[in-house]
Amino acid sequence: LLDSDLVGGVGEEVGGRSAACCGSWASGTAVLSALVVLLACACVDRRALTGASADDPLDPDGGESDLLSFLAAHEGNQMLDPRFALRVCSEKKLPRAVVQLYGIMGMHEEAVDVALQQGDVRLAKLNACKPKDKRLRHKLWLSIVKSQAATGDVQKITGLIKESQELSVADVLPHVPDSMTIDAFQAEICECLDAYENQIDTLRSEMEDHRRALKAFKDDLKEAEEREIVIEEDQPCEICGAPAMRERFYVFACRH
Repeated sequence: LLDSDLVGGVGEEVGGRSAACCGSWASGTAVLSALVVLLACACVDRRALTGASADDPLDPDGGESDLLSFLAAHEGNQMLDPRFALRVCSEKKLPRAVVQLYGIMGMHEEAVDVALQQGDVRLAKLNACKPKDKRLRHKLWLSIVKSQAATGDVQKITGLIKESQELSVADVLPHVPDSMTIDAFQAEICECLDAYENQIDTLRSEMEDHRRALKAFKDDLKEAEEREIVIEEDQPCEICGAPAMRERFYVFACRH
């Protein structure tokens, strides 16, 4: 029932631990790995029966829906061995499952690359939104734009800019084909210039606030340096009672 080449390593090693440590072949990890193999084989058999392909436009999941649901349900489950599952799905040529497993392992660049190789922009966009690192999200969205820029479809490119919330026209223009005129991005360029102008106005206002605060501080400092307090010649020290004029002393605004 199971492909002997695929299940040969199931239960032998789990996260660097031997099968003896984990119990037996029927450990939780081994069971999940066996289920991955079964579901992957079922995906292949289903395609063979229906004659569908991985990039069938009528099936957005490429016949991998059951496997994808299984992987999604066990994301974060420590008993799932994503590396083993990745090897199985790669050998069985199940690209969407491969993308999902890369995402589970935090390998978002690889996930986006595989999705774009399959021409699945929707899947690439889903994975480009996952990283917490803003710079990585920016890089992934830019790779999606690069892949779509070759088509010369202005609406697709401008739609990606708005959808990403990470990119600006300035980021995209260097990757636009020479055949595409800049007039196609006129609205986006104007919007970008307006945003820059607003940022400049904000910075100018902040600089003016800092200037006023610095001037007020200098005025207070000058006033403090020029302040005079007159005391009597026989003013006694508030601590020891001796005449304060006999030696150096400090006097406060309250005349103490």
